[in-house]
Amino acid sequence: MASLVQSSLSPFFDRLCGIELDLSNGINLDALGFQNSLLLDLTRLLNSRCDLSIEEYLESEKFIFNFGIPALSVFSPQAKSDHIKLEQLLSHAIKLYEPRMTQVKVMVSNESNDHRSVKVEILSAVIFGERMLRFAPSFHLNPTEVEVVVKPELD
Repeated sequence: MASLVQSSLSPFFDRLCGIELDLSNGINLDALGFQNSLLLDLTRLLNSRCDLSIEEYLESEKFIFNFGIPALSVFSPQAKSDHIKLEQLLSHAIKLYEPRMTQVKVMVSNESNDHRSVKVEILSAVIFGERMLRFAPSFHLNPTEVEVVVKPELD
């Protein structure tokens, strides 16, 4: 009896660019490759800036010129009201541009050792093969860059 191999299709853009994502057959990703693909696309999304204001962005629909997120320089990393607005902003970006992630919850909190950035934790579910898995990346966000660290890995 043949066993079911858990895999997911590699995103077309990654295949076109020749990005190595642990592809066994050139098209399907194993669990680690799938996780790396999600992280790569999430990093691309959060490191891209669009020209909309935050209010315009939160009302926007999916459109290629709106890809990314608005400039973050208006946010104060220490203000709780800005944490809430940033959670809404990141949730909206993921909803629009990362359809593999569902049931997304974004939590923003103060970064204890860096007053210029915030800690962002994302809890979500992803479909991998025929299974639904938890995907929970966390990262430090400041106005100029995003460093993505997975915690924990896909389960």
